Amino acid sequence: MVRICRVALDARPLSTRMSGVGRLISETIKAFPSPELYHFYLFSHLPIHEDHSDILKLDNVTVVIGGGLFRWKGGLYFNIFIPFYVRRFKFDLFWGSQQVLPPVLPRSLKAVLTYCDLVLYLYPQTMRRIARWQQRLFQSYSVRRSSFILSISQQTSDDMASFFNYDKKQTAVSYPGVNPKQIEALLTKPMSKRFADLGEGYLLSVSTIEPRKNYPFLLEVFRQYRKMNPTNHREWVIVGKIGWESREFIEEIRTEQSLFGDLHILDSVGDSDLQHLYKNAGLFLFASHYEGFGIPMLEAIYHKKYCMVSDIPTFREIGGGGVTYLPNLSKSDASEWASEIYNFCSNPIDPTSDITKFTWENTAKITESTFRKVLLDSTSTVK
Repeated sequence: MVRICRVALDARPLSTRMSGVGRLISETIKAFPSPELYHFYLFSHLPIHEDHSDILKLDNVTVVIGGGLFRWKGGLYFNIFIPFYVRRFKFDLFWGSQQVLPPVLPRSLKAVLTYCDLVLYLYPQTMRRIARWQQRLFQSYSVRRSSFILSISQQTSDDMASFFNYDKKQTAVSYPGVNPKQIEALLTKPMSKRFADLGEGYLLSVSTIEPRKNYPFLLEVFRQYRKMNPTNHREWVIVGKIGWESREFIEEIRTEQSLFGDLHILDSVGDSDLQHLYKNAGLFLFASHYEGFGIPMLEAIYHKKYCMVSDIPTFREIGGGGVTYLPNLSKSDASEWASEIYNFCSNPIDPTSDITKFTWENTAKITESTFRKVLLDSTSTVK
């Protein structure tokens, strides 16, 4: 009789609309090799969101029901209910999908951590205070407690191992991927009428509007680009909700939007519409100060869109030599971006980045190999 590995995991990201971490969890499980050997127990304080409903159809997935009063707060659910439950019911492995582990897990329970970024330590000023406090409370413990750590980029893995002095032999890189079948299926659905007037060839940025994404810099870039060609410039489309950027900047960009009519901020965009917006774009812009990876850039490249991005290591891992990398701090840097955009619009460049290795099948294969290694390694217990 084949023994099935019981994997408990933090599935709270599956309770909201599609996000980077939520997509990583759901796509990895759906593509997991040898599904008959693994059963995933999803711990979430809220019901699984309809964006992730496909995962509920899998025979090797069970949503853990319970939590009582702790279900009202995700933090209480994670820190109190999950440890209580995993102590009561036997599991073989805990998968910390959000780079933290619940406290006081059983010493015999092995744990694999997915590490997404070091924003807490490299750019703490770009985080909300409460999130920063919660991460600081559990981050170091989670790394020390982990039997193995999977990072979503090589740069993130290197930074993590260096910062925490973690054994690199107990690390690996499991890149996020794209799902071509899903994307092409989404493109068969008609685009919403509210986006039809955008046309084609616009400049596109996709991310939440928050400090780390560097939108004040991109706004300056767009202003300078507009001045170069006032009557025939490309419009700029931003897909993403307004996060916690400064109130002054939000007022500034909203005023710009009203005055000129060539800047569009699109919130609550569905999956199908997002893929159409990628497909119809002319150039993708991404000026982040720091990213653990960069799924929007990867999806833009899938749609054969040329990318101009900030010169950070993770973006180079994705784009290789087929992307324009630019500095992203000063007003002179903004001028360089504006000139590059102007030149591209006059003489478009064909994208040449190779993203064939970025598949969810590869992600799942590396994750399964890691789980198997940890389960077979009798020394990979609590450190």
